[in-house]
Amino acid sequence: MLKTGWKGATVKKISSKENPIFKYLISLTRPQLARKQQRVLAEGLRLCRDLILSNVTIEQIIVSDHGLTHPDIKCFLASIPGVSGRPMPQTINLTDPLMKKLSQTKNTQGIAMVCLSPILDQPADPPDKGGLYLIADQVQDPGNLGTMIRTADAFDFAAVILIEGTVWPMNDKVMRASMGSVFHLPLISFPRLADAVRWLSQAHIPVIAADLDGDSCLDTAVPCPAALLISNEANGLSEAARQLADHLVSIPMPGMAESLNAAAAAAILSYEMMRLNKQRSNRS
Repeated sequence: MLKTGWKGATVKKISSKENPIFKYLISLTRPQLARKQQRVLAEGLRLCRDLILSNVTIEQIIVSDHGLTHPDIKCFLASIPGVSGRPMPQTINLTDPLMKKLSQTKNTQGIAMVCLSPILDQPADPPDKGGLYLIADQVQDPGNLGTMIRTADAFDFAAVILIEGTVWPMNDKVMRASMGSVFHLPLISFPRLADAVRWLSQAHIPVIAADLDGDSCLDTAVPCPAALLISNEANGLSEAARQLADHLVSIPMPGMAESLNAAAAAAILSYEMMRLNKQRSNRS
């Protein structure tokens, strides 16, 4: 069933869970299938707003019956052509029960989007010589990775590098923890840490690895620009990563806690790198 929507957009109504389009949308809630199809299902008004402001290709807008009557969603939908400068994507209207089945949250807001995955596999262009990079190596907790991406975005890092074995950043929990930052800065994927280090070496960017046995970040001259390496939460820095890193740094912890989680360590060291990089840029 088709009907005319806002600004002349065509809206396709779906009310059956057997509809092929609905089955396709459901498949995108499964990370392995979504990754294979190189598609992302982003749910909620905030993520949809971030998508519209990004350069990511949006293929579909999904709105529930309730969403079509919600003032904020109606206003957002009407603004899309003017904000993005792009034609309105295909728009799908799901019944509220179908939207509830599709939703990965307890209380759906009634709006979602399907876009092409923004992840770049092994870029052909060299890295930015003056950029800061964050490397996530085998980071498996979605909350940690999302917070790390948000941190890199906040401190104006050039990109986040993802090593195979790290949780997929287009996972719904990662996207939500990042507060939309997954669409703000480049996400670059490499199969091995050695491949990422080789790519960074094109611009002579050293790798700084967070490690409890490293030199204190307060007592050592941290090189900048650089790439900060954060490893697996449970296992820490592997021997292979230790060999590939140019510097090992630690965070002084005079209190009783033995360690920080990956996201907290990344935030502290990312801020320090941003501060030092800015100082050195001002001096040059």
